[in-house]
Amino acid sequence: ETQKQSAATGIIYGLALGYLSCIVPVLCLGITILIAHSLCGMFGVALGALGMLGTMTMALTIDAYGPISDNAGGIAEMSGLPESVRGLTDCLDAAGNTTAAIGK
Repeated sequence: ETQKQSAATGIIYGLALGYLSCIVPVLCLGITILIAHSLCGMFGVALGALGMLGTMTMALTIDAYGPISDNAGGIAEMSGLPESVRGLTDCLDAAGNTTAAIGK
């Protein structure tokens, strides 16, 4: 419907629709901050922030493992190492693909 006006209105509508996905996480974050502050003051807010940062580091680690193990397989193949090494790096690559899929 918005594309009948112009392409720009279609783009703006698409962006606005995409921004709707941020409403639930922002509300959850706000409620968490309010509850933490009412229970423990600023110390509770600090503990909540540290908890969220802790889960973020794990997600980033899981997401970064796949390309690292994939590069190990490529290096082993290009450097002419024995096939047994390539077999080991293929197992690492499979684990990396699994963790990357879990992270997404």
